[in-house]
Amino acid sequence: MIEKIKNLLKLNTKTKLTVETQINDMFKSLTSDELKIALGDDLTFIAPKICYRIQELRKKIKDDNGFIMPTVRLFDDNKLQENEYQISIRSKKIFTGYTVPNEDYACNEILNSLEASCMDNLELVFTNELTEKYINAVQSQNSLLIWNVSHLVPVTGIKAILINLLKNGKSLKDITFIFEKICEAATQEKDWFSMRDPEKISKIINSQII
Repeated sequence: MIEKIKNLLKLNTKTKLTVETQINDMFKSLTSDELKIALGDDLTFIAPKICYRIQELRKKIKDDNGFIMPTVRLFDDNKLQENEYQISIRSKKIFTGYTVPNEDYACNEILNSLEASCMDNLELVFTNELTEKYINAVQSQNSLLIWNVSHLVPVTGIKAILINLLKNGKSLKDITFIFEKICEAATQEKDWFSMRDPEKISKIINSQII
């Protein structure tokens, strides 16, 4: 009985958050969804199929050019018109479209818009965190290569190089080979500043990547 009373008292006790905890929680809230699709009322019924089709799209993009599309959040927005949809990247509205409430047609149109929005706004989608995932993929195969590259080009520079390659229609599928070429291009530059310049490195390796 005494234990039960103690447990009840614990349940009724509200934990008071310290100022430090409250501040830490505020910092944790300083995030934004990378990719969002908002759907008008007449389009919400296709949300389950869009989720499934996004997985297919992610695999297609990966197979085509080695780019891994980040997580996409779907939600309904009653501020939109019934057949309207909106694509946002990091809270920035990138594309607004209208489609008919037919499942297959609407899914195709929205997914095509999503792919175009991603590839046209790589600077917003391709983050340092995503770059580090590519680095880790190479690290698992050739740790010495990553050690060499990391001492020549910063993560932000590697990110810029990978974005430039994608913009030029190159594939990131053979990512280890790309890092080998980054290392070669950086070391052939005599000037220290030129050696770390992602634009110069991109130009050097662009013709060497399929």
